[in-house]
Amino acid sequence: MKRLSKAFLIFSSVVYTAFLFYVYAYFADQSTIYLNLFDETISFSNNTLFYTGLIIPLIMVLIVVWLSNLVKVQPIGGRYYLKNEITKIRLSSWSLSIGGVFNLFSSAILSVILFTNNEEGITQNGFLPFVVIGVILIIVWVIFLPFILLKNK
Repeated sequence: MKRLSKAFLIFSSVVYTAFLFYVYAYFADQSTIYLNLFDETISFSNNTLFYTGLIIPLIMVLIVVWLSNLVKVQPIGGRYYLKNEITKIRLSSWSLSIGGVFNLFSSAILSVILFTNNEEGITQNGFLPFVVIGVILIIVWVIFLPFILLKNK
């Protein structure tokens, strides 16, 4: 489980970074990117998109790796919060995998920005399911946390 969650985090980070570079290269000719949300137009530069898209997921990945390492060094026993090794491994794996889910959500946000600003005539609607699926995955991962902690006996 630990290897799978670590591989998921690494794979999703690499895919997200590659997609971010693609989006940045796509918007190289445009100095301003527009995003229409709820009858409001938000505009920002392509450099702002790139650096924000690089820094926020990087901070998230660093936080989940730190959390995973923090869980790994916690003592196990009757007097401590973590009662068994299985809960410790599951909690550590959960923290790594939520970073991967966050990378998927960030990729969904980038795809919405990309396809709402395209100049190639690709349809500009119908990309909301990407964001909805990302939000649902984050909610499922957060809901899964209490089930891990309940098995801590």
